[in-house]
Amino acid sequence: MRFSEQHKVKRSDDADWFDVNVEMDSPLYVDPFLVFDDGDTHWTAAHDEIIDFFDATLGLLAKAQGHRSSMHWVKAERFVLFPEPKEFALGLSMGHPEGAGIGPDLAREMCAGLEFFRERGRGSDDRLLAMMAVLVPGLGVDRISDMVCNIVKDRFIAYTQTVCQDLSVPMQEYAIPNATWTANGCRWQSGKEMLPASPVFKGGVILTPQRFLKDIPRVTPDGFWNWAEHNENETLRFELNYDLAESLSRREKARLGRELAHRAVDLLERYVDNATQDVAAYDVDGDPKGLVRWEEAGRAIAKASTAPVVPTSQREFEQWLTDLAQTFKFAVEDNGLWRALWNDGNTRHRPENIAQVIARSSWIEHCRASDIDITREADCGRGPVDFKFTRGWQVRGLIEVKHISSSQFVHGAGTQLPIYLKGENAKFGIYLCIGYSECDFREERLALVRDACNSISQAGETRIVPMFVDARPKASASRG
Repeated sequence: MRFSEQHKVKRSDDADWFDVNVEMDSPLYVDPFLVFDDGDTHWTAAHDEIIDFFDATLGLLAKAQGHRSSMHWVKAERFVLFPEPKEFALGLSMGHPEGAGIGPDLAREMCAGLEFFRERGRGSDDRLLAMMAVLVPGLGVDRISDMVCNIVKDRFIAYTQTVCQDLSVPMQEYAIPNATWTANGCRWQSGKEMLPASPVFKGGVILTPQRFLKDIPRVTPDGFWNWAEHNENETLRFELNYDLAESLSRREKARLGRELAHRAVDLLERYVDNATQDVAAYDVDGDPKGLVRWEEAGRAIAKASTAPVVPTSQREFEQWLTDLAQTFKFAVEDNGLWRALWNDGNTRHRPENIAQVIARSSWIEHCRASDIDITREADCGRGPVDFKFTRGWQVRGLIEVKHISSSQFVHGAGTQLPIYLKGENAKFGIYLCIGYSECDFREERLALVRDACNSISQAGETRIVPMFVDARPKASASRG
């Protein structure tokens, strides 16, 4: 459900606020460079506020003089603790709005990274956040976005209040963690603000201008390595003694990128300058990657399908769940809704998490009609399963959605899903496999999954049914 639907308002074509999904994170993030470059008077001071925040943190580290047991260092670590700003409902993982944020371990790594730059004479300029994203493991764009949203949260709150007043959207007072901060003493302060209500947690929703939103990171450790390998070949090979002939995975490139950042700060600065030139926001209105309108795509699938008969027993429930998965398969293969799983030019399919949320959106109305609870990414003790379906305490089942091209395709059927079923005390699961190419549908690849599912089912404790969805752009016979 989008903000405009929740409050029954129409977003005008010239409006700049992002019509956020208030029930699930949208896979976008606030890019600090887009905020830095904005000319609107409301946002011009945000740049200085972010710089001032890290100036204050660096000041504490300077007083600590590298002693991590110092009260100044400990205070710096506490200062850079950031709860996830759930009010924004943004995040590339597309999970529930309540996430992890920046906890003590990552705060410790951040302070170590800031100290590294401080010792080398680097202050809190525009490049600092981007360089930290390369240097500090785990500090990806989601966490950078969380920091920016926390540091200038008061500006986003004021922006939201203006939008709501213009649209006559009701607001009420909520307690806001990390509402403001002060450089004097380096303290965070909670506060109370008027905001529109969230439908999924006890708190308010904060809106963002969509011109600040990005979909992919511009600066990453592996991106730094790739750039350096392409642009600084001689430096890497001879001055820094790297073997460029070795074939590397993305994870290995990320490790080498962080290592390179420690050895060549000047090189890192040149990379950041290059990567952050002409940063453009994600085209929210055009939505070329399907990152925004996935809910609408799922509804179209639901509208084109017939709801399964309401189950009363475990046996009927298993058939109901099979029929439910079939509604997605039928809509994609026979009703032309495979287009929702591809970009506009049908040149690249959308990522797995987009397929998962489209599937959820297509199923949720049928679940409501049958009084069945659907939980996305339920924690079963050994990691998250895509979807858990329950009716009361006894009737339950799982659906795992996987791209056939995934490196974890066979592992998911033979290992992951059985563990999830055991963790949820469920006796039935569906392994919903989506293919996009001829290579995906090679019989030997599908047979591996069929054999794994049959072997587990024959053991008698649980039953797993594989289902293959043909999402290739051209019409072809269904496979399953």
